[in-house]
Amino acid sequence: MEKPIPNRATTPEALREKEDAVERDLRGLRQWRLRAEGAIESSGHILREWDTARDESLYCGAMESILGIYPHEMSGTFETWAALIHPDDRPGYRREIQRVLTEGGPFQVEYRAKRRNGQYIQLLERGYFISQLQGTTPVLSSMITDVSELRELESRLRQAQRVEAFSQLTGGVAHDFNNMLSVVVGYTQILLEDIPADDDRRTFLAEIEKAAMRASSLTNQLLAFTKPATVRRASVQANDVLNDVSKMLRRLLGEQITLELKTGDQIWPIQVDRAQLEQVLINLAAASRESMPGGGSLTLSTSNETIAEARSVGHEQLPPGRYVCVRILLEPESGRAGSKAFEKKRGVSAAADTIEKNDGVFAVLPADDGRIMIELYLPSAAESEKPKLKKPAPSTAPKSAKILLVEDDTAMRQLAKIVLSRLGHQVIEAVDGENALEILSGPQPLHPDLIITDIVMPRMGGIELAKKVSNLFPDTPVLLATGYPEQEAVATSTAPQFELLRKPFAVGDLISKVGALLDS
Repeated sequence: MEKPIPNRATTPEALREKEDAVERDLRGLRQWRLRAEGAIESSGHILREWDTARDESLYCGAMESILGIYPHEMSGTFETWAALIHPDDRPGYRREIQRVLTEGGPFQVEYRAKRRNGQYIQLLERGYFISQLQGTTPVLSSMITDVSELRELESRLRQAQRVEAFSQLTGGVAHDFNNMLSVVVGYTQILLEDIPADDDRRTFLAEIEKAAMRASSLTNQLLAFTKPATVRRASVQANDVLNDVSKMLRRLLGEQITLELKTGDQIWPIQVDRAQLEQVLINLAAASRESMPGGGSLTLSTSNETIAEARSVGHEQLPPGRYVCVRILLEPESGRAGSKAFEKKRGVSAAADTIEKNDGVFAVLPADDGRIMIELYLPSAAESEKPKLKKPAPSTAPKSAKILLVEDDTAMRQLAKIVLSRLGHQVIEAVDGENALEILSGPQPLHPDLIITDIVMPRMGGIELAKKVSNLFPDTPVLLATGYPEQEAVATSTAPQFELLRKPFAVGDLISKVGALLDS
């Protein structure tokens, strides 16, 4: 009788081979799992696998870095994860999960979740539900991402877009408002010229003129918040600036901080952009209020300073010369103001940059008793204010000229026409650049002696018009007018051959500009 042939699959050698193969497969699976977990963690995501039938979840990935929680610390139930979600976001999360469990397919939901330290972060969960109908255990598989930084960047972008929109709005408002102020100032100055010197109404008119000019300064301050300001220096009395801005500063400082003015006598004039100096004082007042939450006092003072030799002021070097020093003393009611923290405030750094642009020196000087002294050294304009010899008046009346006036604002155009007509000039009106070209090259072409045009107008602006006019009439001077500070910079860089007149302008400024261009 023959012996049975042994089954190869049941021999000890074969069993060992099978065991080795299974071990290799398991080892390979473990390696692939480790690689997958490493890849998920390095990508900054959390992988969540929720077995809906047994209500068990497995987590891997960047759970520790995102939530400060290790995967093994989370029990497998759905409610454990839901407990991390902000109470306001939890109902919406439950509705979305219930929807995908009912309908199947992909889902996406965003919510706030609490980290171990108690802070909430913004999470985005995207996944897919695999149901039993697909031939497997029902599993909700999802990737969870921390999108807090992304949402913060998006918020900043939206804020920047709003600021840009506000910048465009304020620019348009400033242009229209400066036109209206030019009308107010212009007609006020005409009345001042016509009313006798002993008339009491001159005082009222002078106050109207002053208020209109002050309103123009405030408009430029509004523009300074959203656009880089151009430096327009002029001779300014520091005491006048402090007195004019003090009312605004008192409202800004509030009731807990007392404002006191100690202006010196016979203070020299300074060569500075007045609107920018006012903005510096406003920025410093706002920073002072933040530095003295418990109240205190702020003292503004002025003095003349003659520096014989260069010296250090704070972190800056003050060259020899004649200066007007504006000092701002902060005296907190309790505690210390903190000079280093004060210097880091955004408004303070902006103030320092503005003073530097006006050729001045800015310094924050701490005191031992918690007080802070801010010193602004601005170059004196006293030497440039020496009286100049006036040119003798012409013996004959100025010659009448043909002036093409291009202005889209009706009131502004009417004021300029009245001023120029009173001088004996013939004024031809145009509402924009294209209308002006039609008049210049129409059936009865006009050859003007001077063209006055606003820069910003519909259809065709003043700079484009001026360049076309220069080709038609090379010898005809052009005067550009604008209430947009940034348009002045554009005109200066792209069309420096043309004269500029800033709105709102005084009647005298218009007359002198026109006279100088016609004489040339």
